[in-house]
Amino acid sequence: MRVLVAVVDPAHERGLVEVAMRLAESDEVLVVSVIEVGADRTLAEAQPDARARRRALATLERELGAEPGRVRVHVTVARDGWAAVHELVAKERPELLVVGWRRPGWDFLGTSIDAVLRDPPCDVVAVKGSFARAKRVLVPVRGGRYANLAVRIGTTLARARGGSATLLHVQGPNEPRRASLYQLLGAATIDSVVDRFVTRIGEAAPTIAEELEEHDGIVFGATAREGASDQLGPIGQVIVRSGKPAIVVRTRTPIASSLFLPQTAHLPADRAERSRVISELVDRWFVENTFTSTEFADLSRLVAEKERQGLRISVGLPTLNEEATIAKVIRAIRTRLMTRYPLVDELVVIDSDSHDRTREIAEAEGVAVHIHQRVLPELGAYRGKGEAMWKSLHVLTGDIVVWVDTDVTNIHPKFVYGIVGPLLLRPEISFVKAFYRRPINVAGELQATGGGRVTELSARPILNLFFPELSGMIQPLSGEQGGRRTLLEQLPFFTGYGVEMGLLIDVLRTSGLSSISQVDMKQRIHRNQTLFALSKMSFEILQVALKRVSEARGVLWEDANSTMKLISPEDGDRFHLALEDIAAVERPPIVTVPAYRAART
Repeated sequence: MRVLVAVVDPAHERGLVEVAMRLAESDEVLVVSVIEVGADRTLAEAQPDARARRRALATLERELGAEPGRVRVHVTVARDGWAAVHELVAKERPELLVVGWRRPGWDFLGTSIDAVLRDPPCDVVAVKGSFARAKRVLVPVRGGRYANLAVRIGTTLARARGGSATLLHVQGPNEPRRASLYQLLGAATIDSVVDRFVTRIGEAAPTIAEELEEHDGIVFGATAREGASDQLGPIGQVIVRSGKPAIVVRTRTPIASSLFLPQTAHLPADRAERSRVISELVDRWFVENTFTSTEFADLSRLVAEKERQGLRISVGLPTLNEEATIAKVIRAIRTRLMTRYPLVDELVVIDSDSHDRTREIAEAEGVAVHIHQRVLPELGAYRGKGEAMWKSLHVLTGDIVVWVDTDVTNIHPKFVYGIVGPLLLRPEISFVKAFYRRPINVAGELQATGGGRVTELSARPILNLFFPELSGMIQPLSGEQGGRRTLLEQLPFFTGYGVEMGLLIDVLRTSGLSSISQVDMKQRIHRNQTLFALSKMSFEILQVALKRVSEARGVLWEDANSTMKLISPEDGDRFHLALEDIAAVERPPIVTVPAYRAART
């Protein structure tokens, strides 16, 4: 069965995850940890806590020796932890939810175990104590809707330890004779792990306690009495006081929780309230989907995961007159990620007809080089990085495609594996962008901050204004990015500087915010452009945003100007004014191109 286990304290809940792995057998285990944040803090402030929690869970996963792909870790933040678990269950749809508890009355994420059992979002088991050495498991049953789940859990745990299970049915001394164990449980009674069938007459609580003395642990159902104030019931209270490891099970109640009612698609009408709701949404995304490259530095693990999933990974290097840096970029990727660790299957230069030695240097390094103007020539050619990226999809063969800028002077393999990591380890993520600190070269001196001027003055303000869901993106225009081909081939590409803005907005529209991730690469040093050049870049980026806004909200795109008046100083007090057409050209999704489809049939 597919299992979701909610972990509160990774340092002390190893046994809880072990139980979940045994119950899942060969299926996936989703380990979820919710960090509750008080009203006096923003959700985003918990991002360092989330990073530490992910590290703790990754350590736990390694210690447990889980096979690649068996365990998936998800850390989130919320005001109400139990409500967040409900939301994740609704999204992930596990067959079973596993939670831990320490004693009667103990709260789980601000909610009592009694409340958890009263209204579970799916079938649930609450685990008390460690089943690491439980080879003899007792399962008391009285029939009812929880009996079969209890037997399934008990026999699975016993089988995982090479042990056995006892099925116990207690009948009250004055009760009329009821059905046999076989009539109560059907085929569950013929499981080879079940070596004893016991039917006893007497009071239930002391009889079960007596049998439990000869067993290592017990699995029993919550009370089946409707409206019961205590979901353990008097028998359950006796069991948990025994000190033996215990699991209480309950199937999902037939009455749907209010949390599963359809959510309204409309945000609050009040502007302040709407901003607050979106802010919380972005804060939660920021904590869940913001990583550091060091989290993916275990290259052996990434290679194993790539091979397990049967994927190919391609890296495209868009170039235009990058003779000073191209060799260093190629060597950094090839040496570490192809020769030493076979993570990258394909490394290709996509050149925009450089007039320096970029292509010659790349070819001398043994890398395939394609001039984007000669790819799909029947479609013509436009200038720009976006055109090169769009056409590179036709050339590259990988299931995961990563693009890395080639003017980076402090290139490091993390610019690739930091992008690839979330795509391999988080199946819900489809698109990843890098972010970093960007120094700026002023009069030959490298200053620690000041780069990313278009980002801060144009891109982020326009996103906050019209696409606030993306306001948590630190570097929306970063050139290091990648995604799954199945997504990328469905997206249009703007041909010039607006490609990053367009892709980000279109991924949001196509796959939703949760499919986007960002990874901290610490620092990136590259060739800074002049304010004159950045002004043109900004103009094109704003056009892209305006086009998408008009499509979504009815702004008149056709009325917007596509030419820009560029002003540059000349000698003395004179200025030169030049008019330049900087229209944002958009290529359609490449999957609509017949030649692309034909090459993949």
